[in-house]
Amino acid sequence: MEAMERYMKGLTNITLMLGLFVMAGLMFLTAFDVIGRSFGHSVPGAYQISEIMEVWVICLAWPVTELVKGHVEMDIVFTRLSRPTQHRIEILTNLLTLGIFCLVIWQGITLVKRNFELGELIPILQIPLYPFQVVISIAAAVNCLVLIVRLLGFFGYKSKGV
Repeated sequence: MEAMERYMKGLTNITLMLGLFVMAGLMFLTAFDVIGRSFGHSVPGAYQISEIMEVWVICLAWPVTELVKGHVEMDIVFTRLSRPTQHRIEILTNLLTLGIFCLVIWQGITLVKRNFELGELIPILQIPLYPFQVVISIAAAVNCLVLIVRLLGFFGYKSKGV
């Protein structure tokens, strides 16, 4: 179990670092585009590239947000329940979340296949769209790994901090 946790935390850290690099790239792209516009030379396709980068930042943040339990919880209601009821609700919500992210993986792969087959391109830049969409499924898969490790902890496997 500890090896699985280390692997999961390593993948989560990779997605976090990638997300931070993409965010930095987004900031530089926007700055260059704004500065370039003032001199009459904007960055071609900056709007489309920034849209893709924004999606990447959000998706790459899923695993680390799940790992640190950074999502909104109803503590006012939840803390008033008995510990066994809290445990059952946590298992149920984690199973539902796992199911939703499995659907995200499935639909992401379906979308990538469809865009590959259709040869869909990013407007203005005329480059294929599908390689950029793969990140959504990869980030969702890492998020599923975080949820699986947490669920294993709920079902009695030794888990430290997940």
